[in-house]
This record gives sequence, structure tokens and C-alpha cells, in this order.
Amino acid sequence: MNFCVAPCLTLSPMADSCPFEAIRLSFTGNVRIPLGPTAFTPGGSISIASPHVEIWLQNKQVLIRDQHTAHGTYVNGIRIVQQTLLQNGDILTLGVPITRSPDVPANVTNAQLKPIKAMVSIVGV
Repeated sequence: MNFCVAPCLTLSPMADSCPFEAIRLSFTGNVRIPLGPTAFTPGGSISIASPHVEIWLQNKQVLIRDQHTAHGTYVNGIRIVQQTLLQNGDILTLGVPITRSPDVPANVTNAQLKPIKAMVSIVGV
């Protein structure tokens, strides 16, 4: 059985995302959780930075903030420029599609050129 005791957020990959395994974040206290390339396995998108975003729980709301990244963070297709409320069912996109060019290393797969795109599920808040 897969459930959360503390308030938690799950990021599940969308079909048009760089492939990754679903991520579950549990919120305890006032901890801000940074997310970057190493959180999204296997492979990871080359369009996200480290850290890319931070996510936290405040007053029973899940908030997200972009860490001044080059390719941005989007909630439901809108680029966020300040802390933003995440809600159940939102689509979170980290980065943008990267066009293959001579500057892209040959070992980078086409899947890694896609941004991270995830369905947000929130439980316990």
C-alpha cells in the first residue's frame, strides 16, 4: 500500500515529459525541499538546473518557487516569477524543450531534451 501520513505531494510523469520515476515529497515542519536534476531519475532533462525549484508547505498550502533558472518553471503553462501555490491536478513543467544542435553532447538522448512535465497530486493538506 502506498500512502502518506504527513502532508505530501506526488509528481507523476506526463506522457510528453523527459521520463522519470514518480517523486513523493513528505512535508514535515518548515522545511523547503530543493529539486534539481538528480531528483528525476533515470537520465534527467538537460533543461533543468540544480537546484531548479524549492517546494514547501506553509499554512496548509503547498508553494513552489523557481530558483532563477534559465529555462524556467511553469504551472499550468504559465511561467512563475514568484512563489506560487500548487494545487491538486496542476501540471508542473521544469525547463523547456531543447533543440538538438552541435552544442548538445552526442550522449544526450532525445528524451533528455524534453522538459520535466508532471501531474501534481497533493494529499493531507
